[in-house]
Amino acid sequence: MRASGLVVEYNPFHNGHRYHFEKVCEIDKESVKIAVMSGDFVQRGEPAVVNRWKRAEMALKNGIDMVVELPVFYSCQSAEIFAIGSVGILNELKCNNIIFGSEKSDIEMLKRIAEMEETEEFKNIIKENLSNGDSYPTAHSKTLKIIEGDNIFLDSNDILGVEYIKAIKYWNSSIIPMLIKREKTGYYEENTDEGFASATAVRKFLKENTNISDLVPEESFKILKEERENNRLIYLKNFYPLLRYEIIRNRDILFNIQDMEKGYENRLYEMAIKNCEFKEFYNGIISKRFTQGRTQRILIHILTGITKNLTQKVKKEIPYVRVLGFNNKGREYLNFLKKEENNKIIVSMKNIKKKFSNDIKELIEFNERASLIYKMINHYEDSKIPLMIETR
Repeated sequence: MRASGLVVEYNPFHNGHRYHFEKVCEIDKESVKIAVMSGDFVQRGEPAVVNRWKRAEMALKNGIDMVVELPVFYSCQSAEIFAIGSVGILNELKCNNIIFGSEKSDIEMLKRIAEMEETEEFKNIIKENLSNGDSYPTAHSKTLKIIEGDNIFLDSNDILGVEYIKAIKYWNSSIIPMLIKREKTGYYEENTDEGFASATAVRKFLKENTNISDLVPEESFKILKEERENNRLIYLKNFYPLLRYEIIRNRDILFNIQDMEKGYENRLYEMAIKNCEFKEFYNGIISKRFTQGRTQRILIHILTGITKNLTQKVKKEIPYVRVLGFNNKGREYLNFLKKEENNKIIVSMKNIKKKFSNDIKELIEFNERASLIYKMINHYEDSKIPLMIETR
């Protein structure tokens, strides 16, 4: 059996995601479509607007054959580590290709840039730019221009695409990278375009109680409407009391937190002591050197306990693959994988103690604790077994 891999967050699943899925089907119609999806915390350093199970349900009802979870120690990280985790999981699932959206339509250019980023020249120049106080995206853009000239510019999905290509090499995988040109609205744009809007815009409209029925597929709309009516839409500011507590309680060990730079922990502590409201706290910690995404990721790392040591550990090996849901075709592919004797796949949480070593059990429990923290605000109903959506 053939499988196509998609790296997604579906935060939430909107018309642009549906368009991407349809294009994937055009590229490889017969393959099983597997989505590795961020769990309850996402790459830009935020809690997902709705929980992992509801987002998996949206995906399955919109055609995805299998959804597997990207654990928090991969999902809420820089593009490099996010890609290492995502591609590593797709590799464990024996995907033949990874199909991703990109603002550019030139896979060979992205491959060339991926190779360039491995050179000493690139590493030395970007290191110098970072030492001058630039954020990583700014330093990266400047470095590209120095080497390639002013005509080259990578948008957010291009950068992720380069990291997917590098991650394929990192895992010595045979996965083939393929791209779909990203159309309509950009990742961070808040405008709409003929029924298309970015996930950023959809989340904003949800928060404002604006009608989104023309921006998301029918099945997504039903789920989001129910979640909104039950006050289960979640945003970063909802976690501020918990986050503030963690910053104050753990002041002396904050330097161990992933992405933390020396001295920044003092700024976080100062602002947490000073501010009772999240908005004032956040305005006090933003920095020219840190992007919004990195600032927010640091906050989620503090909230969930993601340290530099943990990050280095999970870069060495994919510890497990948890299936969140599947349809008939996805179940057939799982049976195919069983014949391949892949012992990392979790389809039930019942026999974890017997199946995995203590080290891996600790990582499984770490991810589940992160979801328990999410549930302190969201109160969603968890599941020990995958969702099963029957296809017609």
